[in-house]
Amino acid sequence: MTQASILAPGNAAATSSDVVVPAGETVTVGLYSATADAFPNSIQMYIYQATPGADNLVSTLGNYNRSTVLVGPGTFRIKRTAYTGPAFGAFSEV
Repeated sequence: MTQASILAPGNAAATSSDVVVPAGETVTVGLYSATADAFPNSIQMYIYQATPGADNLVSTLGNYNRSTVLVGPGTFRIKRTAYTGPAFGAFSEV
């Protein structure tokens, strides 16, 4: 399994790089901190699937749902809204 940072830790609004999942494949995505800071209960990042139009919200990551498995085919991205507190990012694992 190979892990990669797709969204650098921060607390400003940002969007991850695209996660392309081929047909029949899976990719795990989740939250991480570069330090040992605890996840605040209020942190949420949103997983969107790219479409020919507006992206579709397909899942939410947060303190109680820190990772999920994406099933292909699809192109996904994680959006972080601005918040106050420790810096968190997102990773993918193939």
